[in-house]
Amino acid sequence: MAQIELKDVCLSYFTLKQETEAIRRINIAIEAGQFISIVGPSGCGKSTMLSLISGMYQPTKGKVLIDGQEVTGTSPKVGYMLQHDHLFEWRDILSNLLVGAEIRKMDLGKAKRKALELMDRYGLGGFAHHSPAQLSGGMRQRVALIRTLVTEPDILLLDEPFSALDYQTRITLADEIHSIIKDQGKTAVLVTHDISEAISMGDRVMVMSKRPSTISAIYDIDLGQGAQLTPWNKREAAGYNDYFNHIWRELEGHVVHAG
Repeated sequence: MAQIELKDVCLSYFTLKQETEAIRRINIAIEAGQFISIVGPSGCGKSTMLSLISGMYQPTKGKVLIDGQEVTGTSPKVGYMLQHDHLFEWRDILSNLLVGAEIRKMDLGKAKRKALELMDRYGLGGFAHHSPAQLSGGMRQRVALIRTLVTEPDILLLDEPFSALDYQTRITLADEIHSIIKDQGKTAVLVTHDISEAISMGDRVMVMSKRPSTISAIYDIDLGQGAQLTPWNKREAAGYNDYFNHIWRELEGHVVHAG
């Protein structure tokens, strides 16, 4: 059984004057432990897909299922990592890591132990009582991911988490975040505008069409060594350019058609 399923999912926005169809008949199944990348033209509804999976939006038609159960609201099984880290500047790093646990009314002693363990494991040991302002952009995004992991979700939704960073930092951080997610055995869904990022991080890349959006193509990324390859290594692997060109042409068709 797939961990995440969208079955004939449609979403429309309504005003007093009109109905705007945003998403049309999406059917996808994502297995536990997979890393899925979603790309598409601007405004096609990529982030809306994450909102549907998270339960923040309800489909107009169809069903979203997690572990076979229909999603009717937000779930502790799902964690969300946004484009900006949204760290509270007046709290130290450890206190920031406990925000989600506080909101969910988890055992804070257990959450603190989990936070410190993850900090040590992923290169932030010794920064527990630093302020966010003392950390680099890449370190802040690592904190944001660890904050999400402290709440122990099964599924991570990543909404362009590297787009606010400079190019070199985002390349390095992509390797780090991918490694952490795979190490933790999480299922991940990444929304990005960056085709290279989508290919290098994803086990599969889903391409969305212009609105009303559907899944126009799915690419299973096989570059020869599977999980052994880091995102950086994937960018240098034979076959990478072929995937890039296929996805580019698929996207270009939707952009040209939309124009």
